[in-house]
Amino acid sequence: MNDYNLIEEFEEDFRLLESDDNSSHSEDENDRQTRLGNLRTFYSQRRKIFELFDDEKTRKTFRFDKPSIMYITNLLTPFLKVRITKAKRRITPFDQVLIALQFYGTGTFQTVVGNVLKYSQATVCRSIHDVSRALCMIARDHINFPPNLLQLKREFAEIARIPGIIGCIDGTHIRLQRPHQHEYAFVNRKGYHSINVQGVCDANGRFLSVNATKPGSVHDSTMFKTSALGLQCAQGEFGEGFLLGDSGYGCTTYLITPFNIPSNDEEVAYGDCLLTICNDGLSAFLLKEKFNRSHKRTRCIIERAFGAVKRRFHCLHGEIRVQPQRACKIILACFVLNNIALERKQPDFDDDIEEGELFECMMPRTNVPEPSNQQDARARRLGFEKRRRIARNLFGR
Repeated sequence: MNDYNLIEEFEEDFRLLESDDNSSHSEDENDRQTRLGNLRTFYSQRRKIFELFDDEKTRKTFRFDKPSIMYITNLLTPFLKVRITKAKRRITPFDQVLIALQFYGTGTFQTVVGNVLKYSQATVCRSIHDVSRALCMIARDHINFPPNLLQLKREFAEIARIPGIIGCIDGTHIRLQRPHQHEYAFVNRKGYHSINVQGVCDANGRFLSVNATKPGSVHDSTMFKTSALGLQCAQGEFGEGFLLGDSGYGCTTYLITPFNIPSNDEEVAYGDCLLTICNDGLSAFLLKEKFNRSHKRTRCIIERAFGAVKRRFHCLHGEIRVQPQRACKIILACFVLNNIALERKQPDFDDDIEEGELFECMMPRTNVPEPSNQQDARARRLGFEKRRRIARNLFGR
């Protein structure tokens, strides 16, 4: 019997199991208690669901293999408590992890998830919230920059020769149901409600930084500038290392963007004309093209990393039907789990995702906000100078 038949056949049983003992008077009390006893015996099988699933079904349903699920449960158990339902059933941390993993992985509506795993929607909602919160509490243990940045730089340089890169940065929008408050703030440039997620990854697609707190209307460059990571970069905490970002960001010494071709007025004003640095007669256009190709080849790693997260956790490319505060926790939880999957060498998923859902590079880029003060203008000028030096050293000889 497949899951859908189970849902249809036992829908009434689920309601009975989750009802209060004094809430039903539609049948004789003795018959009712007998029926409940039989149902509870039957539904105790849900605790064996992990054992009954073979390896492939476990991975497809929960997005991890069995040892990894136990590993995640052990990580989260200190932050999860056993819950008791109205029907006096125990919901252990292991149960809660299974519920949340299936929701993250399949993107299935919560009621269906509850039916398949034989839990009520209320239990599913609580479990998703508690597990998401627990994963957020351990986020810094799994999403972070390494103490030594040299390995990051070496691995990035092996891709397309650009030296000094410590991460690739981009933003992706996670669709959200229409919020009750400040609805307009969540409408992004494509016209739907979303959370704008800023991510930075290493050369292997592991996320080093994730910010899932801003509404969809916030511009990527504004989000970076006001984020903790942006402030760290501006204060020089990463030394000469820099991030690689697309043209949606402002070019600075710590975030290098591709050249605009042809040069825009701002580049010319700041002396970013490569005709003066091509000593071997190489045209400015060709030099910029070479740099931009290396830039794109390296930066596409962040696009693939976002795609991998969305393939593993389908809830991120559907519509998250909770309020923004809880949605932010769910999103960050999925990124934590994605890094855990990489740590434990879990294979990627090749699930189909609709065109336009996977890579945010398909979304039209808005113009970078103009420098608002002399400090920003100076940072932009220094960024152009650094980009020019890198291009000259790589391709101008």
